[in-house]
Amino acid sequence: MKVASFGLDITPGKQKYTCECFEKLVKKFSPKKLSPYVVEFVGEDFIRADAVVFNSVKKLDLIFIDLEKIENRLIRTTDEKEKEFLKKITTSLEAENLLCDQQFSDEEKNFIKNIMPVTFKPCVAALDISDINALICEILKKSETILFYTAGEKEVHAWEVKKGSNIVDAAGKIHSDLARGFIKGEVIDCKDLDSFHNVAEARARGFAKAVDRDYIMQEGNIIEIKFSV
Repeated sequence: MKVASFGLDITPGKQKYTCECFEKLVKKFSPKKLSPYVVEFVGEDFIRADAVVFNSVKKLDLIFIDLEKIENRLIRTTDEKEKEFLKKITTSLEAENLLCDQQFSDEEKNFIKNIMPVTFKPCVAALDISDINALICEILKKSETILFYTAGEKEVHAWEVKKGSNIVDAAGKIHSDLARGFIKGEVIDCKDLDSFHNVAEARARGFAKAVDRDYIMQEGNIIEIKFSV
């Protein structure tokens, strides 16, 4: 995930995210390779960013960026529906309501694409950035992104997927072949890691659950995919 920052002293670059589940998996498997979840902070590059973190004191300055975009679009567009919509979100922004906290129809989302507003992306307000890990946690929540894991002696790897995605979507994050040839999935919940010594015991004691392609991923799922291509 790429995160833009506004009004905050965050050095651009990649930042590892540390979470309890990942640490437990590392302790249990002692893997040769560690691949924690990584966020890349990209300064004020709002175009590339998937989410935005901003200084809460600078909220109006952030909103002004979008108001300027809307004003420029209003000058150019001849579509009356679009003009009406742009005026509506102008009023909302002037009331200090970020676009990411509002609901829009598919037609309205198409209008939004014409202006690429900053506050339509998941936005998190912050004052204290001393704990980047906690900040990343808030960004994940705001963007409705959950983490899942693959684990073994070779590697423990954290992956991201949007909330509400199924296990085939998650498999595709790992490799397209896993999604294309998906047969079955096996899921262990991170909260059960202290209840068994290894995967074989997890299966024997019922902590490893076989699931079909319609299984909806949950935060902290540890998965293994059976596939054929």
